[in-house]
Amino acid sequence: MDFFKKNRMIVSVVAICCLMLWYVLWTTLAVLHINRQIDYVAGHPYKAMSEVSRIQGVVSQTTAYLPILLADGENNLTEIRQILVAAQTKNQKSLQVLKEVYLGNPYDLTALEQALSALEKALLQSAEFFESNRSGAVQHSSVKEHFAVKIEPLQAETEKAIKTVMASADRRVLMIEGETDERTKWAIIYAGVSGLLIVFLMLYTLRNEFQKNKLLLKHQLILQDALNSAKKANDAKRSFLSRMSHEIRTPMNAIIGMTTIAFNYLDDQKRLTDCLSKITFSSRHLLMLINDVLDMSKIEDGKLNVNNEVFDLKKVIESLTDIHYQQAAARGLTFELTVSGFDEELLIGDPLRVNQILINLLSNAVKFTPKGGSVRLDVRKLRRQGDRLWLRFMIKDTGIGMEPEFLKNLYEPFEQANNGVAKKYGGTGLGMAITKNLVALMDGSIDVQSEPGAGTVFNVDLPFGLPEQAENKAAVLDELKVLVVDDDRDCCEHASLLLQKMGVCVDWVLNGFAAVDKVKFALENGEGCYDVCFIDWCMPDLDGIETARRIREYVGPEALIIIISAYDWSEIEQQARAAGVNAFIAKPLFASSLYNTLLTVAQKGQLTAEETGREQIKYDFAGKKVLLAEDNELNAEIAVELLKLVGLEVDHAANGQEAVELFQQSAAAYLMIFMDIQMPVMNGYEAARIIRNSDAAAAQSIPIIAMTANAFRDDVQAALDAGMNGHIAKPIDVDILYKTIAEYA
Repeated sequence: MDFFKKNRMIVSVVAICCLMLWYVLWTTLAVLHINRQIDYVAGHPYKAMSEVSRIQGVVSQTTAYLPILLADGENNLTEIRQILVAAQTKNQKSLQVLKEVYLGNPYDLTALEQALSALEKALLQSAEFFESNRSGAVQHSSVKEHFAVKIEPLQAETEKAIKTVMASADRRVLMIEGETDERTKWAIIYAGVSGLLIVFLMLYTLRNEFQKNKLLLKHQLILQDALNSAKKANDAKRSFLSRMSHEIRTPMNAIIGMTTIAFNYLDDQKRLTDCLSKITFSSRHLLMLINDVLDMSKIEDGKLNVNNEVFDLKKVIESLTDIHYQQAAARGLTFELTVSGFDEELLIGDPLRVNQILINLLSNAVKFTPKGGSVRLDVRKLRRQGDRLWLRFMIKDTGIGMEPEFLKNLYEPFEQANNGVAKKYGGTGLGMAITKNLVALMDGSIDVQSEPGAGTVFNVDLPFGLPEQAENKAAVLDELKVLVVDDDRDCCEHASLLLQKMGVCVDWVLNGFAAVDKVKFALENGEGCYDVCFIDWCMPDLDGIETARRIREYVGPEALIIIISAYDWSEIEQQARAAGVNAFIAKPLFASSLYNTLLTVAQKGQLTAEETGREQIKYDFAGKKVLLAEDNELNAEIAVELLKLVGLEVDHAANGQEAVELFQQSAAAYLMIFMDIQMPVMNGYEAARIIRNSDAAAAQSIPIIAMTANAFRDDVQAALDAGMNGHIAKPIDVDILYKTIAEYA
């Protein structure tokens, strides 16, 4: 089969030649057969018909002219006899030929011969009769009468015998004609079919050659494109490596340099703190670069995946605010974040990937927006179907924008607008490629609109699952009356939506003057004072603090006034307190934040700043001991110090074997085990399995947490398969570390 596929042209030519040869042979044989049939007809049936026709002619001529001769007195018997003998001779010759070529029943010739003999004898006797009785002129009537009685019956018998022979010969001719026609028909059919097959094979061969040439041309183009792509990719990667060298060496230089400076200013607390702060910032920047490269590697290997778990959208948004507000403020930018159109906070999805997508886009927006510009993140509902919720994350900036040509390659790895951008702003050129792939993995979509000098807008649409919601507990709030004041209509409508679902009576206005008038009108018309006033800090004309001061003049100490803002309120806290502000709550507003705030008002009638601020947890695990398995001395020192900061006592094992031995000696003494993976003597996976299979009382219950630089999802699953309870990636995030300990403390 492979031979035929590889040699279609040769096979087709051979097939055509065979068909043509067979066609020539068949045609030659058909012509020869027809010629033989023609010769056969000419030599047999046709010759027989010719001879019997000659006999018929002689008989007809003799029987027609003899009465005339007999009636004519001038003809004597001798002459008539001579005529009859001549006719008889002709008939005998014809009979002799018929006996040689006639293919019918031999009895037919015998009957014909007997009939001719009887007729010839009767004719001769008639001639003798009329000659012997001639006494004068013979009457035609008597001759006619004689012939009618004596000759015509014999003539009829002869004609019958002649017709029998002729019919037999005619049948033979028709049979041969039929055979010849049949053979000719099949020859024509075969010739037509052969011709069509030859034409088909020729067209098929030409088509194959055309397709082969077309395929070769296509392969050449593909190879050329692949070569161009490889050259382009090679150039991009060469440029990428050059940039990466610069990008990695920059924070490394800062880390090494600041470490050197810190050693020289150990007695200067302020300078030492500054050095450590810059080392921390540079190390996080370096970690971000490494994570981008590793994520890109996983994308190219097809190993990048997403997780589905219940997470709190509020915490993701607050984390983004904490990170990017500080970055934007340091660059002289305005940063805004709004949430509107939905009240769901608990979603099912991958919070780490969502956070990664938004951090990439927001970091770029901050990076490429010059001083005095603004960056905004809007989160709003697109639609909801059953237990699925689609959210749109819109990231808008007033930055430098992008050229249309660059937008075509925006999501290609290693792509940056130009070398000037790379040198000025830095970066790996991988962020947008990673973002695009993450959005696709989450079954979402991303689009961008951008103009040079006019800023950029990214719209990221992502679907999320919805867990089963607990029963609404807001019935205790149905007697509260709330006023929302914000110059952003979306924020007002969103807050109103959340509060109304809690059963709260809510009004909203778009500026401070309208808020003061609203409070004044309510008091003057006996509608009662608002229990709570949520007032935005940054509003045009009349800001939140001045609005609070004027409202406080009307409502006295009864109403609760809360400033809402996305900014750090520490710089205005003293001024706001003096204006009568009771507390602060962070933007964007979430149902849980509002509910907890109003529930406190309903139950206690007052609210402290700590109750409205974001959660600040202080961990203390004094009196508890953990086991740390870590072979690297520096990493062990760091981990021990971090654990001691929250009051933990730490036993250190230099490898998995030591960890197993320490556990077996005093299993009950440990709260949990932190296990490195790649260690000499015995690795972490094997050590965990041995601990789980040991006879110690706590072998099955003690929490074992992987603490390793093996940070891929496969590594997490491998740790769980080995019997561990969790995974903490290096470098260690202290918040994750302490929260993990708190789960088991």
